[in-house]
Amino acid sequence: MTEYLLNGAKMLSELCPKCEAPLFDVKGKKMCVVCANTPTEDTAQKETAEKIQMIVPKYAAADQTPSPAPKNILESLDALILQLCTRAAAETEPERCRTLIECIRTAAEAKTILSR
Repeated sequence: MTEYLLNGAKMLSELCPKCEAPLFDVKGKKMCVVCANTPTEDTAQKETAEKIQMIVPKYAAADQTPSPAPKNILESLDALILQLCTRAAAETEPERCRTLIECIRTAAEAKTILSR
């Protein structure tokens, strides 16, 4: 590999489908300097596609998809956000005001997640 690099070859981020060594671009030609394999684009894509496995967690299975949040929960969050905003506007202590603002942000994020 060192000889190829010293002679101007470029190491690519792709791996050889046979030996999994890094592929090199040698004078415009893609090749493996370990096993002398010259993979074609189709071969490399097929090998990569075979290695990819999709992992689906149990909670993401079709029968486990959560239903949208009931409307009353979203309305309760709206009421809570309004109440926290009123309290934050009247608060004189900076630390308490910051805590209330963090609570408002958390409630707004929860509402966004639940309304998806």
